[in-house]
Amino acid sequence: MKVNYKFWLSLLILVSFSFGCSSLFGPKENRLYFCEKYDSKKGEIGESSKFTTGNLTVMVDLRPTKTKVGVSDVNINITDKASGEAVETLPFTVQPSMDYIYFNDVNFKKAGKYRVSCLKKDGTVIVTGEVEIVDK
Repeated sequence: MKVNYKFWLSLLILVSFSFGCSSLFGPKENRLYFCEKYDSKKGEIGESSKFTTGNLTVMVDLRPTKTKVGVSDVNINITDKASGEAVETLPFTVQPSMDYIYFNDVNFKKAGKYRVSCLKKDGTVIVTGEVEIVDK
């Protein structure tokens, strides 16, 4: 029995390329993530999912799904993951056409794991992320 190596090699390359492109060009999700601060020229500085207590910047990126925030007022809601209780809700004014937003100086006073959500005023979740805060 003769094996056609060129055919199988071509098929393997094609399948590998297909999987590579699907992760590169496939559907992406909106993100809420965190950094030490945001600089308009440098972008996010110190992006991470783990920080010490104190202020950090909450980033909302809706560009992956090509959506806009669609409202002029949002809340950043911080919920303690262990208890499920809201720790703080911070109001912010934004432009409805925004799809990439940063919220500076969001203070995390206590160590713990938190779920942070960007919400419309009616409570509709725009996007959610998680962060771990440790003592200094």
